[in-house]
Amino acid sequence: MQSDTDGKKLTADDLRSRAEELIRKAESPEKRRKRAADDTLKLVHELEVHQIELEIQTAELHRVMDAREKVETALDRYTDLYDFAPVGYFTLDRAGVIIAANLRAATLLHSERARLLGRPFGQFVATEARPAFTALLEKTFTSRDKESCDVSLKVTGNSPLFAQIEAIAFGAGQECRIALIDITGRKLAEDALIEKTRELEELNRSMEVRIAQAVDELREKDKLLFLLDRRAVMGEMINNIAHQWRQPLNILGLVIQQLPYLYDAGELDRGFLEKNVGKSMEVILQMSRTIDEFRSFFSSDKETVTFGVNQVIARTLSLIEKNLQGQRIRVVHDPDGDPMASGYPNEYTQVLLNILMNSRDALVEHNVDNALISIRSSAEGGKSVVTISDNSGGIPDKIIGKVFDPYFTTNKPDQGTGIGLFMAKTIIEKNMGGELTVRNTGSGAEFRIVV
Repeated sequence: MQSDTDGKKLTADDLRSRAEELIRKAESPEKRRKRAADDTLKLVHELEVHQIELEIQTAELHRVMDAREKVETALDRYTDLYDFAPVGYFTLDRAGVIIAANLRAATLLHSERARLLGRPFGQFVATEARPAFTALLEKTFTSRDKESCDVSLKVTGNSPLFAQIEAIAFGAGQECRIALIDITGRKLAEDALIEKTRELEELNRSMEVRIAQAVDELREKDKLLFLLDRRAVMGEMINNIAHQWRQPLNILGLVIQQLPYLYDAGELDRGFLEKNVGKSMEVILQMSRTIDEFRSFFSSDKETVTFGVNQVIARTLSLIEKNLQGQRIRVVHDPDGDPMASGYPNEYTQVLLNILMNSRDALVEHNVDNALISIRSSAEGGKSVVTISDNSGGIPDKIIGKVFDPYFTTNKPDQGTGIGLFMAKTIIEKNMGGELTVRNTGSGAEFRIVV
């Protein structure tokens, strides 16, 4: 039995009919008449028909062989692609038994391919992952759509194997094909990332605690430095009080000392007493105002307020004017308008005192003739600006960048703590949200306060 070019089966009658049709088309009518009358010609005709039948069969055989060769070539190519694919492929029945597997699949499961056939695939799935794999098979045969899940597999050796399974049913729905993709590297990387993330979160939590502790410690240190600076300034203030009180005390002393002499001389009358009592009370009130001014400086500000910068400058200068006069240092305040600032007035006073004392020390150290401290105050861009400059010659370039560092001082150990300018900058920038800078001018140093 042969097949024609359309793939239909050829019977013996079909083959003879086709051969006779070919001969009929090739011979003339005259030849057909002679053949009908001559037995010899009939025999020749039969032979010719048989020869053509053989030729048709031979041609058909060649065609079938060519088709078979193409099919075998395609099958070999498919087999190569299947066996040597980088992904493991399995064919499972509805019970999950392995029907077929490629070489990559056998490699992933560390087993010979022949030993995989007929074994339930679930044997290679880790116990904790089997429910997920069973559910995958049920969904695959039910939905007939591609389904997937991630599972861990049990293989020979200690190395873990994590795989992504993609499954789809085919044919009559009694079998399914699954692709087994090794995701061990990705899974380990994800687990490592999760662990690192957990460690980082733990580190962040501990860092937050440590940062909070560090901030509290820094605040305590700032408070301590502020207290130390306040005590250092307090020492200066006691000296200033002495300067402020020396002259009033001398006046009181003279008034008291002359009373016995006038009494002995008989010149101590009521008018004289009232005059000197009034003079003494004026001196005492002046001393009392001095005490109030210094006590106001040492009181702590509780909350931020808006204050006049010029008024604070004037109050600060009143505290140290006698001290500066004693050092033959002239102070000039040149206000431009009435600038206002928001913050803590007493702390602002402390900043001014630290800067003024720094200028005083520089002027005294360099023994400057016509020593001068110039103060200018103005408003710029909604903020107050105060510059304090002197004619001490300036700060050496090698140390000007360190003047605001804590404990940095050019004075002798018994003449300074090195925290005055540091605290001044801390108060202005941290407590009042402003800015304190320093630069050298042609004649000396200039401090600029912006609040």
